[in-house]
Amino acid sequence: MQQITPIEIRQKSFEKSFRGYNSDEVDAFLHALAYVWEKVMKQLDEIKSILETSDREVKRLQGIENALLKTIKDAEITARNITEQAQKEAELKAREAKIETDTLVYEAQKKSKAIEEENQKKHQHLKEQMAWESAKTKKMVQEAETYRDTLLQKLQHLAEDILTRSQLVERNIQHKVDNNEN
Repeated sequence: MQQITPIEIRQKSFEKSFRGYNSDEVDAFLHALAYVWEKVMKQLDEIKSILETSDREVKRLQGIENALLKTIKDAEITARNITEQAQKEAELKAREAKIETDTLVYEAQKKSKAIEEENQKKHQHLKEQMAWESAKTKKMVQEAETYRDTLLQKLQHLAEDILTRSQLVERNIQHKVDNNEN
């Protein structure tokens, strides 16, 4: 399509004919048309400029979008790798903990057996001391129960001792009272 410029519209001339249009009206219309055409051409240039700017912006944003998508993909890959590495490390730590636990159990069993053998060879005092050391390796609940039972026994002996002494004191007082009455 051939473009018509505003200058071409202004300079356009038509041959005169006998019963043709009024040349002043045609000229005025062509000048008005050229003016409007010139505005349309400027608007078209502005729109083209805006479109080019928009195209550049779209390309820039597409570049950013592609970079973001690549970053997200890289982040997903990195996260997957980190997760896999963490799982491997956790499995390794679990295996190490199992080995360490087995070793500790074995050592605890070995120590327990040695304590039992030693307790059989020593006299009663060492036997009580070794029983106390062996009791340390038992659970906290068992220690608390053993300690509680020991305290109850001591309290019972103490109560029996106090009762026995009070009965002796009572008898002594009764004996003195009886002697004073005589």
